[in-house]
Amino acid sequence: MPSTIKPTPIALVVCDNIYAEPGGKVALIGLFSSVQTKELPAVLHRMAVFASLTDLRDGSFAKIEIVHGETDKVIVAAQGPFPAGYTPLTVVDMNFVFGNVSFPEEGTYFIRFWANDHLLIMRPFQVGLIKTKGDRKNGN
Repeated sequence: MPSTIKPTPIALVVCDNIYAEPGGKVALIGLFSSVQTKELPAVLHRMAVFASLTDLRDGSFAKIEIVHGETDKVIVAAQGPFPAGYTPLTVVDMNFVFGNVSFPEEGTYFIRFWANDHLLIMRPFQVGLIKTKGDRKNGN
């Protein structure tokens, strides 16, 4: 039976790569919260998101999505159930790795993490154009 209990978020981190050792240690490599590009769409060939939460119950399910801040248009999403057997005191760390994430325009995007239809945590992510000296938009 699906759970409706709202788990407790601990962290939501964006990085280049997540390295998990066989013994359980995890390293987050290249943390970032924005991207600057010369042209649009901005394409990140690899984007990793680390989510940590607790207070899970059997039947819990997760969803992660990246949405445009103004339009709420979903850029990328993934969802599925948590494995069974967690207790409410277990800290659950999840790794999501996305390939070729395309941001069609400048602006603020939000990375949102949901569990059991509750928005647990979100963080802004900025996409901007690099302005050059010859760029007419910046008045030069």
